[in-house]
Amino acid sequence: MESLTPNFLQAESFLENLFSLSPYRNYLLAYSGGMDSHVLLQLLAEGKKLQGEKINVRVVHIHHGLQDIADSWPRHCQTVCDDLGLPLETLYLKLKVNSGESLEAVARQGRYQALQQVLKKDEVLLTAHHQRDQAETFLLQLFRGAGVQGLASMPKISSFGEGWHARPLLEVPYLSLQKYAQAKQLDYITDPSNQNNNYKRNYLRNKVIPELSKHWQGFDKAVSRAAKIQSETRQLLDEMAADLLSSFPDQKVLSIPRLLQFSQPKQKLILRYWLNQSGFLSPSEVKLRHILSDVLLAKKDAQPLLEWQGVEVRRYNNHLYCNPPLKPHDNKQVIPWEDKQALYIESLQASIPYQLLLDLGLQHQTVTIRFRQGGERLYAPGKQHSQSLKKYFNNAFIPPWLRDRVPLIYAEDKLVHIVDIEHELILETFAQKI
Repeated sequence: MESLTPNFLQAESFLENLFSLSPYRNYLLAYSGGMDSHVLLQLLAEGKKLQGEKINVRVVHIHHGLQDIADSWPRHCQTVCDDLGLPLETLYLKLKVNSGESLEAVARQGRYQALQQVLKKDEVLLTAHHQRDQAETFLLQLFRGAGVQGLASMPKISSFGEGWHARPLLEVPYLSLQKYAQAKQLDYITDPSNQNNNYKRNYLRNKVIPELSKHWQGFDKAVSRAAKIQSETRQLLDEMAADLLSSFPDQKVLSIPRLLQFSQPKQKLILRYWLNQSGFLSPSEVKLRHILSDVLLAKKDAQPLLEWQGVEVRRYNNHLYCNPPLKPHDNKQVIPWEDKQALYIESLQASIPYQLLLDLGLQHQTVTIRFRQGGERLYAPGKQHSQSLKKYFNNAFIPPWLRDRVPLIYAEDKLVHIVDIEHELILETFAQKI
């Protein structure tokens, strides 16, 4: 698909390209009302006429609430979709931009969170990103000092929520979309905020790229090709990282001695891949260096913590852990278990089944749930001697930062059971939820 022309933007060719991206035929189109998404909407509507019931199409419009002129856009989008016979849903966002945050980033995050919530299982989200968008993304990543992963820019398809996110126009030149919109006489919205060059992407689009294009013919195509090469390189590196990671005995937590056997570039490769596979954002180069120096090389009894958006990286017992940030939790609370049903602990967002009380034979006793304060001893049923809770935690390799979040079952003011440790569920049940 090296030479894309307006001829590519025919319903049959469009569908052939779309179908090659995914076997699923249920589509959710993100429609802003602008030219790019209107072209995609028109192509999808024509494809729907050809395919009939073989494909399902839904359309969603996101109203960010950031400018007054946008209040009329949902009506415009509804009219267009009615004319094309496609169902439209409008989602209204309430965005809050804190001091120091980028409006672009907040709007983008809010938009994709909303789309993820309405995307159904095995449904494909379609966005109208095109060749120039890819060039802009590549340059933005370049100026941020990104590596291969960032310079790979936007993929044509990737997993998203319970479904997928596809960009079927990603290799289509912007001029081709313009010609198509003119030929079809599409009535699309022009967003005045696109002329605000205070936004980095707008500055690239309106100032930088036009100048570069004067000196390098086919600039968009060349940069898009460079992004594609980076994407292929990233895929090869991911395959290498997967092989390296498979050599670790446990891939949920990483053995630090094993990790230190590799060269530093391989350590970085493994760490990035491990964090991505765990569902977290990749660390910056600075954060990555801190993991190598401050976490991996910390003293054996140290408990270093390194954090960035949505993730905390910690060390314990010669292993590296990554978890979502811990939510507020009051370990001094005492929760009575009075009802004959599962007990929900709000601060842990987890439930303890009532069957556990039955199994322990505690259904007729006064039972409370408490949390570690220090100095507790466990009086396990059937055992003559009590055991230090601290020693119990050490033997069970429970990380220190989780210990005051482990529910302790007290019967008649005596500690008799520690929830879930016996079943080795503490990390899965709580560390992933709190």
